[in-house]
Amino acid sequence: MKKIYKGTIEGNIIHLDKSTGLSIGTHALVTLKTLSETTQEDIQSRQLGYLDKGFALGKKLYASREDLYAR
Repeated sequence: MKKIYKGTIEGNIIHLDKSTGLSIGTHALVTLKTLSETTQEDIQSRQLGYLDKGFALGKKLYASREDLYAR
């Protein structure tokens, strides 16, 4: 199972922003990646761009309604 959580580090302790739902004593492998403010802004703008663009989801796209009846 792979999940991504966000948090802050104080010494050797990682404080996560939300609960993992895992029981106490669960072993986990942790990969750390530091985020800067510009990185977070880049991610946010990219994700908002995806929402504005939308997704084709494999359907056929037609330029106009007449294209539907051209077949």
